[in-house]
Amino acid sequence: MAEANVKCLAGLDEAGLGPILGPLVIAGAAMRGPAGIDPWDALNGTVVRKRPKAGQVHVADSKKVKSGPHGFERLERTVLTFWSAWRGDLPSDFPELLEGIGFDFDAVADCPWYEDLEVELPRQNDRRALELGGHLLRRRLDEAEIEILKLAMRPVEVAEFNRLIEETDNKGTTHFQTYAEVLGDLLRHAPDGSYVVADRCGGRTHYRRGLADAGVGTRIHVERETDDASVYRMTTEQGRVTVMFTSRGEERAFPTALASCCAKYLRELFIERLNAWFCSEVPELKPTAGYYVDGNRFLDDIKPFVERQGLPMDRLVRSR
Repeated sequence: MAEANVKCLAGLDEAGLGPILGPLVIAGAAMRGPAGIDPWDALNGTVVRKRPKAGQVHVADSKKVKSGPHGFERLERTVLTFWSAWRGDLPSDFPELLEGIGFDFDAVADCPWYEDLEVELPRQNDRRALELGGHLLRRRLDEAEIEILKLAMRPVEVAEFNRLIEETDNKGTTHFQTYAEVLGDLLRHAPDGSYVVADRCGGRTHYRRGLADAGVGTRIHVERETDDASVYRMTTEQGRVTVMFTSRGEERAFPTALASCCAKYLRELFIERLNAWFCSEVPELKPTAGYYVDGNRFLDDIKPFVERQGLPMDRLVRSR
């Protein structure tokens, strides 16, 4: 997707709305370049949307990027290569990445399964190769006159998620509150005329009231609200923007696909630490991705240990 008169394209997506363990992560990306340019076309060869070859960066729906035995390696290469191209260097470890996104470490202070976040990055890639990849991507972006304005990642840990559920009594509202927070962050970096493609929040079609309540813009005009897409034109401090909520947004806009990868990667790092701690404490425990069925299996397996230790379940398991 590349609107003919758009010079800034941004996208939002999430990872981890369905699981009962680990954080929900909302991520966003904003990019500026020549009007109508499609980053998939402009960066082709360095960045591809399917079947990457050695050294290429795969930007697509995170489920596709992470598929197969080398999926996490590809996902990490995508996120950290773009991070390096944007920031100029790579985070040395997980805490440095979290600091780079403005994470509040107090959010996990009472979670012993996150007591050891000091793991080196990258996890499955060669650091020098990623540094070179970031340098080459930055050069390719410069040649295409594309600038990364913002990469945002917002983890919502279980305790915060449960608190928001208690306040709203609605999972969809809780989801959209944090979605709108990241949208607002992107819009502070998005110039006049920007176009944002956000992956649809569940089955929701109507977003005007939620956008108004979140205060991300004024004079919100509904252009259309259909099964295919909900489109709004509104005014921000930077100017006029268009925001589209649509299914399969990661297939329609490059920044949305990149946001999908960022959200998935950050969630994977948190889940890795959770599994590492519990597996070190409970013999023969099998790791989990945190989804409902296997998440409950995992909880059954750790139940005796949790009860002995008196661990805070409201920080470990989501209420919905």
